[in-house]
Amino acid sequence: MGAVVALPPEEIRYLRTVRRGSHEAQLFNRAGQVAAVTIEGNLARIERVDQNPWPLHPLRVAVGLPEPSVVKQLIASLSELGIAELSFFKGDRSQASLSRLPSEEKQGRLAIEAARQCERPVPLKITTVEFESLISESSVATTVVLDEQPAAGSYPLGQKVNVLLVGPEGGWSPRERDAFLQASVPRIHMPTPILRVATAAVAATSWCLAHRSLP
Repeated sequence: MGAVVALPPEEIRYLRTVRRGSHEAQLFNRAGQVAAVTIEGNLARIERVDQNPWPLHPLRVAVGLPEPSVVKQLIASLSELGIAELSFFKGDRSQASLSRLPSEEKQGRLAIEAARQCERPVPLKITTVEFESLISESSVATTVVLDEQPAAGSYPLGQKVNVLLVGPEGGWSPRERDAFLQASVPRIHMPTPILRVATAAVAATSWCLAHRSLP
């Protein structure tokens, strides 16, 4: 305790604009620790170090590539829900291309900013994957697909989901649905009107986390 850490310029700007002159703050690292600090100019004096109490859920959410404007919203919302990983994939009906995703550096900054806002212990892991790899790596016991078609049915209560697949704005293509069928990956339909990607991902993630809590 008592160690002094030099803060980078962007952190100083954050403290001055968001915290508005407060001399007390918290610093987070990627090991799940949080330090209570006193701000002295551009320096932070560590007063106490604790383990971050908020758990992360071993849930990976894979989303069909959305428009770039939606990416930031997804990172913020899914960070707050405490999932472990967010993956983007190019679906047959994705209206955006992988080249329009924010750079890996910017994704990392967004994940760190979101982690700081919601005080999660580790920033959200963000990856880009191929659709085929999602199918080949899927386990029928722990993977579920969110489908806008009512015929998709429901999912047994109490089942723990580790991988959630959410289609792009244009929905799943017949080829993709056939791939789910061939791999015996279950699909679920939420009894709502058709949802936008950001809404669907948050709603389905909340559903999965609620089911993880069931006895």
